Order: sequence, then C-alpha cells, then structure tokens
Amino acid sequence: MKRIFILFFLFTLVQPVSLWADEVLNITEDREIRTLRFDKEKVQGKLKAGLSLGYPSGVTAGYSFSNFFELNGTVGSDFESFTTGVNGLFSLVNFDISGEIFSLSAGPAVNAHFKRNFALDTLALVRLEYTFRKIPLNLFIEGGLGLRVIEFADMAGSAALGARYVF
Repeated sequence: MKRIFILFFLFTLVQPVSLWADEVLNITEDREIRTLRFDKEKVQGKLKAGLSLGYPSGVTAGYSFSNFFELNGTVGSDFESFTTGVNGLFSLVNFDISGEIFSLSAGPAVNAHFKRNFALDTLALVRLEYTFRKIPLNLFIEGGLGLRVIEFADMAGSAALGARYVF
C-alpha cells in the first residue's frame, strides 16, 4: 500500500513539471548533442526559486500558471527526515498598503517524510507574500495545519519563512 502512495505522489510531482517543460524549454538535437534553450520571455515573473526556512526547511520553487493559481514544491528536511512537499495555492486577496501589494493565498499541500518509516501529511496551507517591484525578490511566510495520514493518524503542521528569486 505504501508503494502505491509513493508512486502516486511521485507521479503528481512529475506531471506538472513535464507540462511546464513542454511550454518553456525547447529541446533540440544537434549531432547527438542535446541543447536546452530556456525561453525567459515565457516565464517572465512566473517562475520563483529560493530557500525556505522552518518546518520543513529546504529549497523551494514555484510556478504561477495564472494570476489565481501557483504550484510550489519543496525539497529539504524537517529536522528528522528527508522531506519533499508540493502545494497548490489559490490567490484569495491582494492587500494594497501604500501602493505595495501583499498577496494572500491558500490551498492544499502534501508533505512526504522519508525516514525509517514513510510518513505523509495532508495540509491546508495559507501564505502571505510580497514581491519587490525594483528587484526580482519574493518574500513569504506560510503556515499549514492538517493530518498525518500515513505512519499514524495524528495532527500535522508546517510553518516557514522564505525568500525566492523571481525569474
């Protein structure tokens, strides 16, 4: 049963990445040498990558498919195990404070923990973020509550601060 959940989780990670790669990357073959061309215009302001500190801590990346939906992933640690996570955030409201925009988003999240035993958390996540106008930097604070559905049924949570470069 655990293998089915792991395979399902890995498939959910790979599928959006392959859709993004088809849209953004142009792969051509030239005498058996592959050339990867990154189309910066297609991802202008949509792709973000950086660090997340908290529970879990690690490398994080996100891609905005529209003004209303962003898919994010994290690879790192929860201080006890190797952790990967994915979340889909829907924009709820933008706060305009003296001309600066702070975006509030919420959505589902799944975190997988790989230690002696495999554990899987399902969470409801809320994020407040700010993107600077003049420099390509995005700052965020997020928190989530949910259930640990594999290993043992218990409460689960997450909280993190992060900084990401906006491509």
